[in-house]
Amino acid sequence: MTRKLVVPFFVTTLGLLTFCTAMFAHHGTAGVYDFTYRITTKATVTQYIWANPHVQIYFMLKNDKGEEQTWGVETVSPGNALANGWTKKSFQPGDQLLVSFVPAKGDRTFGTCPQFVFVADGHRLGGSGRCGMGGSTVDANALPVKPGYTAVEVQMPKDDRKRPESEQEN
Repeated sequence: MTRKLVVPFFVTTLGLLTFCTAMFAHHGTAGVYDFTYRITTKATVTQYIWANPHVQIYFMLKNDKGEEQTWGVETVSPGNALANGWTKKSFQPGDQLLVSFVPAKGDRTFGTCPQFVFVADGHRLGGSGRCGMGGSTVDANALPVKPGYTAVEVQMPKDDRKRPESEQEN
């Protein structure tokens, strides 16, 4: 009787381990983003996508050669964005921003860990620049600027953390 239970138990355990491992693979960003550099520059919003699993913001910026490039950043889920004071209308095409983010590896024009300051009124959205990376945290504000974006670097205003608690992001 015991032998009849061993095989089903083994198969069930193996199946659960396989399923659970795949669940944690979604947030594997260490191989995608280059946590050794940041880009901090002026940009113009071109598209704002409020959708699961992550809200995305696309914008136009210039590199050191003066070439315009469209970049995008991945932010939090819509539910977390709402909890942080964002709405479906937080960003509009044409909004002028100061933006700082960690770029993807290689030549891909995408990033994560964004901070945004609206030029028009100084309103701040996004995190504080501290990014999670596989159990450790990186302070993106302390990273060197990615080569090719040093001449367009802007100074982000210091986050005085005086925003309402609902708009604070960690």
